[in-house]
Amino acid sequence: MDGFELHDLASKLLRIGEDAIPDPTGMRQMSPGVRQVMTDVFTHPDTSIDEIADRTGFPASHVETSVATLCDRGAVTTAADPAHPGRTFVRPVARHRAADRAAARIDERLAAAAGIQDPGQAKELVETLEKLARQLTDALSPEHFNARYSGTPPWETGRPQPALRDLAEAGAFRGRVLEVGCGTGEVALMVAALGLPTVGIDPASTAIESARRKTRERGLEARFMVGNALELGDLNEQFDTVLDCGLFHVFSDAERVRYADTLATVMPPGARLFLLCFSDRHPPDIGPRRVSQDEIRATFASGWRVDSIEAATLENNKYVDGVLAWLATITRT
Repeated sequence: MDGFELHDLASKLLRIGEDAIPDPTGMRQMSPGVRQVMTDVFTHPDTSIDEIADRTGFPASHVETSVATLCDRGAVTTAADPAHPGRTFVRPVARHRAADRAAARIDERLAAAAGIQDPGQAKELVETLEKLARQLTDALSPEHFNARYSGTPPWETGRPQPALRDLAEAGAFRGRVLEVGCGTGEVALMVAALGLPTVGIDPASTAIESARRKTRERGLEARFMVGNALELGDLNEQFDTVLDCGLFHVFSDAERVRYADTLATVMPPGARLFLLCFSDRHPPDIGPRRVSQDEIRATFASGWRVDSIEAATLENNKYVDGVLAWLATITRT
């Protein structure tokens, strides 16, 4: 394939994507430049004008004008960054984003365009595109997380998160425990100290090495391994309790669906997931996307029961008072 062929393919995929997007805000009547800005904001919530300009290649002045148009149409909202005067953050209006992203699946349209009738082949084609998207964005790559651990990432506080510590003290964890995105192991080692069989996985080999060292130093028993949170079936194990402490909010919408599916492969009926993530109550800023209660419930709508979603705090090196978060308790059905 040469550059001309790739450009032609990209144009065809763009048309399929545009046809799949619902149009409650009159998106199809907007100019191509405004549509591209809107698509970028829906893909990267809680983003700044400068970040949109960097990703789209548009001048900041064009992005500002496009955002103003989208605000007038009720598609996005803006907020000033209190820590950086002059910087503006943009986010989709929640009622549009939740409904539109759920309705914008491309599976059937892509299969029709490719002349594919076999559902299995259609699924394989979509998964191939999702894999390519992950490789190009690179946000969840081991290299990305290892680079963060070359210093002290904001989520590394050197102690378990208080919300999960409170659950541990209340006896909420039982059986075999898996922590997904365990980092250097503080939460998993807290669980191991309770005498529960504990496994932690993380994409960053640097973090896993630190977790294993802490295990030896503290005289505890726990297994830590480098692993992909979206491919938990590779573990070939079952767990009664799964902990997600600050991972869920890094996933794209498509990755959230895959995450729920892969969690189901390691959690039998009755197993419980405790999920701690950034909340949409936290002010707009750089960093992970904010998550609403509706988004959590939508991700775990089929094959799961969302028992509770409570307001909580994520301790963080960047924010003195921590990050406003949600703590969800979810049971596999």
